[in-house]
Amino acid sequence: MTNHTTRRQWLGVLAGATAAGTAGCLDSTAGGTDETLSVAASFFVLGDLASNVAGDRASVETLVPVGQHGHGWQPGPDVTRRAVEADVFVYMAPGFQPWADDVVTNIESGDSDTAIMEARAGVDLLTVPEEGGHDHGSATAVHGEKHAEHSGHSDDHADHDTAHNDNHDTAHEDGHDERPVDPHFWLDPRRARTAVETIEEGLRAVDEGNAGTYADNADRYRERLSELDETFETALSDRERETVLVAGHNAFQYLGRRYGFDVVALSGLSPDDSPTSDDLRRAERVISDHDLDHVLAPVMESEQAAAGIVSDTSARERLPITALPGRHSEWADRGWGYEQIMSEVNLPTLETALGSR
Repeated sequence: MTNHTTRRQWLGVLAGATAAGTAGCLDSTAGGTDETLSVAASFFVLGDLASNVAGDRASVETLVPVGQHGHGWQPGPDVTRRAVEADVFVYMAPGFQPWADDVVTNIESGDSDTAIMEARAGVDLLTVPEEGGHDHGSATAVHGEKHAEHSGHSDDHADHDTAHNDNHDTAHEDGHDERPVDPHFWLDPRRARTAVETIEEGLRAVDEGNAGTYADNADRYRERLSELDETFETALSDRERETVLVAGHNAFQYLGRRYGFDVVALSGLSPDDSPTSDDLRRAERVISDHDLDHVLAPVMESEQAAAGIVSDTSARERLPITALPGRHSEWADRGWGYEQIMSEVNLPTLETALGSR
């Protein structure tokens, strides 16, 4: 079974579940609906993608507060109530945020008419690199993956925008590769486009009267994501180095794979993983072997390890990088979403660390 089939099945379930629930709540007219759809998103990136697709036809709320890390944050009863009372609840997939799974259970077991939208359906996912494995354009953890996510969708053929040479790394449901999947697909703009398509199709199924508006918004947004991808590809194509060291959890495989450089991470997939003394010694060897001047410090994680590595090695400076686990208050003040954070935080850091600027 491919991810594309999984998405079609999901959309069929969504359409059937929402036909009676939301259609009666939205008064359709020839030009669309008179009421604004309410959408609750469980993760910052998903809220931003949904906002760009919805435009002014829906009110999108990201339930994780500004400044909070989306992986570890736990909601109170009021947040759960807002999710259940929304017309649409957008979440990543089962297993990504346990509290979001609980919300889905509450919606499915109660009297809520909320449509459930699984944004990751159809995305071509990479598996977690094997411990010790290190190929070009991948991510390698300095120590083992202790807390990897164990659920996801498979794909024999990626979205038509996804590079074909990524396919051999995807997680399959047919038992050929049982390694856990890496959930951080949105760091590849091409894969983010697939999630935009899924959100678009979901909103169109829930609110048919505004289907044309959602389609137009999604088309424009996908074009901007293609431009973002081209900007990264051009900026990083001429570089002096092929390796970066991330003093944090192993969340950047998709960036390395998409643009062809190696990412060495200090710890595993979970942001709760702490580096050991052996991890730090191996990081020192990476800096020495690859003549690295910079250590990348994930935003919204402790910078203690990065500062220590810079202090104890030949590396000269630490630079910010983010897997967008949440929305930093400074980004919110500037009105930055996914596109701006990728281009204003991650791209300059990678240009500097890889020696392409």
